Amino acid sequence: MGVGMRLVLLVLLAMVSALPAFTPPAYADDGDTLERIHGRGFLICGLRSGVSGISFSDPQGHLDGFLVDVCRVFAAATLGNAQAIRVVRLPEKPQEFQAVEKHEVDVALTTTTWTFSRELSHDIEFLMPLLHDGQGFAIHSDGTPPPPLDRLGVRTVCVKTATTTVRNLEDHIRKSDLPWTIRTFQTLDEALQAFLAHECDLLTTDRTVLVTSLAGYRQAGMGIYIYPDVISREPLTPYIARGDRNWYDITRWVLHAIVLADAKGVTSADVQAGRIPDDPELHRMLGHAGSVSRTLGLPDDWALQVLAQVGNYGEIFDRNLGTPYGMDRGMNKPWTQGGLLYAPPFR
Repeated sequence: MGVGMRLVLLVLLAMVSALPAFTPPAYADDGDTLERIHGRGFLICGLRSGVSGISFSDPQGHLDGFLVDVCRVFAAATLGNAQAIRVVRLPEKPQEFQAVEKHEVDVALTTTTWTFSRELSHDIEFLMPLLHDGQGFAIHSDGTPPPPLDRLGVRTVCVKTATTTVRNLEDHIRKSDLPWTIRTFQTLDEALQAFLAHECDLLTTDRTVLVTSLAGYRQAGMGIYIYPDVISREPLTPYIARGDRNWYDITRWVLHAIVLADAKGVTSADVQAGRIPDDPELHRMLGHAGSVSRTLGLPDDWALQVLAQVGNYGEIFDRNLGTPYGMDRGMNKPWTQGGLLYAPPFR
């Protein structure tokens, strides 16, 4: 190596050594979520109430719904008690994201679609889709199936503002060159009431929400038809504040556990009766063959508690959406049945 080259290398080394050492960004609450949950003795879930089948209070004031049961799943895993939950009603978007960023809740369980811009624009981390949905449409009907969506002609559509729903609608109208007029409302309930009052011809939101929210009116004899068509992909996904890797791992693997149990056909009744198949993966998940769960701060039997107290994914879906509303699981079946729900191996 020549003298000139050695001088260049010495200069570069000096420049590098003068640079400040790089450290990853620190978060004030990094690693604290599970500790806070144990300290207070209950889990705080952020939900949006008043959505039938999803999260609502029955006439006796009992909190119920698909996402409420998922909240109980997290409580069973972390505290061994599925009932040790407290629910906070989250504001409308975008304030919903800010409430989670401020750690006002441990996990957000709303019908929120996981999108590129939301994950990058807010200090949050999405977990895994719990409901694979799509944006659908409801229309007033006299009992006979109405014309296809693309042949409806001039129509007015009620929709909640400041959501992916209204943007999907705008894109669909533009792409399909439809002569539709959009009426926006601050809340879904306002849009729903305007639709029921015939102030608009169509109501659009996630199809699951259409089916559950309109069920009572349809059963009462009101002529409402829900199209089978969807115009979007809506992976409805829980999320947490960014920065707590341990809590991120816990919440994801707890959800993977109820999905795996569903795929393996293991129900709450099986667990309570001790009917566990001779399956090595299930034994690992249920803590029977040694476990790495303590690395996360969870007891070895956390998955056992989840299944015994709340049930697997299929049980939660059927209890809240399938049996009361006749909703087909569709894409929300396990991959073994042609659906999209898939859990990584418990190894």
